[in-house]
Amino acid sequence: MKRRLRAVAEVWPLANPFRIARGAKAAAEVIVVEIEQDGAIGRGEAVPYRRYRQSVASSLAEIEGVRAAIEGGAGRDRLTALLRPSAARNALNCALWDLEAKAGGIPVWRLAGLQRPRPLTTAYTLSLNAPEAMGRAAAANAHRPLLKVKLGSNDVDMDMQ
Repeated sequence: MKRRLRAVAEVWPLANPFRIARGAKAAAEVIVVEIEQDGAIGRGEAVPYRRYRQSVASSLAEIEGVRAAIEGGAGRDRLTALLRPSAARNALNCALWDLEAKAGGIPVWRLAGLQRPRPLTTAYTLSLNAPEAMGRAAAANAHRPLLKVKLGSNDVDMDMQ
């Protein structure tokens, strides 16, 4: 039952820059966790958010702080005692769910006692931009069932005051 934990930072480029009143980003900085045991690999990832006082570095440090417990066999039931709610805990939790499902040969939804997943309508967010650009983006995405529009000015410094 020897486990091996791997946690790394990755940068996932976005198809288009995403802007809100607090700033813009062209990529997502993600922590990726893999837990390997008996030939199965459980994977999970999460994005640390600065507004919750999290960073990639702090999230990786949190994971390193519980490495011995996880590699020693700690499961999902122990995570809430090991870590506060955070991107680190989320990534580990997802990896542990995935590992358990793969080891048992069943999908996660069944392991969790849920019904088979079905398609859901989700919002597609149009990022903050000049009105003309947002109009073009709305027209290009008119086929989507639900659009979410970010509002504010193009002056990020003004919006942050």
